[in-house]
Amino acid sequence: MSMNVPFTVRLKTCLRMCVQRLRYAQEKQQALAKQDRRHVATLLSQNKEQMAYFRVESLITNDIHVELLEILELYCELLLARINIVNSIDNELDLVSNHIEDGINEAVRALVYSSVLYVPEVKEMAQLRDLIMFKFGKEFILGVQDDKTGVPEKVVKKCIPDLPPEPLVVMYLQEIAKTYEVPYTKLLESDSDVNENEKVEEDEYESSITPCTENQSCSPDDKPIVAIDPDASYENVNEQHPITVKKPRMTSDDPKKNLKISKDIKDEIKFVHPTATKNTAKHKTTETDIDDLKKRFAALRR
Repeated sequence: MSMNVPFTVRLKTCLRMCVQRLRYAQEKQQALAKQDRRHVATLLSQNKEQMAYFRVESLITNDIHVELLEILELYCELLLARINIVNSIDNELDLVSNHIEDGINEAVRALVYSSVLYVPEVKEMAQLRDLIMFKFGKEFILGVQDDKTGVPEKVVKKCIPDLPPEPLVVMYLQEIAKTYEVPYTKLLESDSDVNENEKVEEDEYESSITPCTENQSCSPDDKPIVAIDPDASYENVNEQHPITVKKPRMTSDDPKKNLKISKDIKDEIKFVHPTATKNTAKHKTTETDIDDLKKRFAALRR
């Protein structure tokens, strides 16, 4: 480790690299998760529910790992934003005494604990641990890694996740079966147990959806917020509406991707059907191209 480069510069560069690598790792894991969900749907369609169950256990573990990567990315961003404060910390006593409220103590310990064993795909995390050891000493690193001193409980749980409970696995299987429209024995049981309140909320949600068709323009209206699906691509949505809200992704903590809306702002939100929006955009694009061609022919005739 070269001593000619200031510690602040080295730490800032390493944190930026960690953020980039953590984001890339998340995108890669999410892409693999989509393939795994499709594979689970295939197993369900073939009536191999026990095999699909075991596959979902692995899928949940991978989702928890993605959530860990997201947390570590936030910690890196926190240290990067407060790099000058981190540089001014003298020792571990100063870290514990003066930097618990600002989150630096928690971020440093979480990153050290998960750096090598639990995030092996991000090699820059090992470099970050070495920089932290250079600043706070080897005993600080050993205390965090061996004794979990000051490491947030949410990080420890996601680093060493337990076997997913059966209700969570079943909920994942139910969501996959609904999404891919494949049979699942416990799906019918769960649908029959839905209480009246949940049915009312679902009916209100579906009735508020306003699909865009070829005869209905998706131009701006008096509703300032548009709600869209997180995995679908939309064209010109941000240009038409000042606020765009995406439905939450399915996680290990919340397998259902429901969008909770306050009654006070429910009338201000417009729900857009993803497929219809794409078709409308293509229809508009085609009309624009035809108009341009007509103008060009007219100019050539002159």
